[in-house]
Amino acid sequence: MAATDIKEKYYCEKCNKWMSEDSFFTYKDGSKTEMCKDCLTMHIDNFDESTYVWLLKKMDVPYVPAEWNTLRDRIYEKDPSKLKSSSVFGRYLSKMKLKQWKQYGWEDTEALQEEYNKKAEEHAKEAEAREAEAKEKFEKGEISEAEYKTMLTASTKYAEAAAQSAMNPIGQTGQAPTQAMNENDFISEDELIDTGAELTQDDKVYLAMKWGRLYKPNEWVELERIYNEMTESFDIQDADTINTLILICKTNLKMNQALDIGDLDGYQKLSRVSDQLRKSAKFTAAQNKEQKNDFVDSVGELVAMCEREGFIPRYATDIPQDKVDATLKDMNDYLHKLVTQDLGFGQQIEDALKKIQIQKEMNEAEATAQDGVIEMEDEDYAAFLEEMESQKERDGDIFSESESGDE
Repeated sequence: MAATDIKEKYYCEKCNKWMSEDSFFTYKDGSKTEMCKDCLTMHIDNFDESTYVWLLKKMDVPYVPAEWNTLRDRIYEKDPSKLKSSSVFGRYLSKMKLKQWKQYGWEDTEALQEEYNKKAEEHAKEAEAREAEAKEKFEKGEISEAEYKTMLTASTKYAEAAAQSAMNPIGQTGQAPTQAMNENDFISEDELIDTGAELTQDDKVYLAMKWGRLYKPNEWVELERIYNEMTESFDIQDADTINTLILICKTNLKMNQALDIGDLDGYQKLSRVSDQLRKSAKFTAAQNKEQKNDFVDSVGELVAMCEREGFIPRYATDIPQDKVDATLKDMNDYLHKLVTQDLGFGQQIEDALKKIQIQKEMNEAEATAQDGVIEMEDEDYAAFLEEMESQKERDGDIFSESESGDE
């Protein structure tokens, strides 16, 4: 790896990968964070300040709830499904770099909050009154549901969605609010079985050479599983197809990881790449070996089957198994009967040959007449020469008579 490439790469202490500088947040002194953006923000709940305030302190930026809530509500109002753990934090850091805020740090949080709390309390009371009035009108049927939802703040909508989700689990309603699930709802990493724990040093070297060293052992195991399933399902012979298969396996792994963290945009892009790779390698259902069942479609497979299983009694019969064999047998029987049992067959052959000869002569005569050329025999040339000699004699006699008359 070149020196310039090393400078552009940074190491994430959590996912143990080298990534580009765009994958990390930047401290005020210009250095990069110890973890990548995804790892650093993976447990943020944008409606629970206890999950992200420690990060703002770490990045030495002030926490102004009004600014955070504005960014959060703007995303949530547009599309709740796009409000991910990292959606607000990155935008908030960018806003704190503007001229209005860049001179402040974490130590200014208390002073800034006191200034904004007064205005926030007033706005909160006004918003609460508007929502109560809108809810009352909606229950009485005086306003539509669309108008009622327009009057609600993002915080209220989120609270209602969370309450609805608690009453109707995902399996019943099909929807749940963004980030409403707690980390305790999932199985912890300590309870999971480490699929890469049993790998030997030689196994790790082999897998690193095959898949790359920027993967975890359990990711190597998953890549090998996908690879083996594909090789068992499709007929893969050449090196180019194998290289394409390796890319497909890596893409599938990244697709699953994107879904696990809720990155739908990344998943859609990877899905398109996977489809293109599969089409270029022609990994279609027609090539699936499982659909071939007990049939062979090449001489090599037939030879391999014979060498592997030897003599196969269920294929050994005296009756022709192929349509071509049956057809040849019928033709041989017909020809034998035709020659031995039909007494006039010889005369029929002779008549047929004569007809063929006559037809051939007629065709040649027609071709000669169409060309306008008549072939001359030796007698024709001899008659022509004799005619020329007699013509000369007559011409000589006429010339002699004309001379004597002139005298």
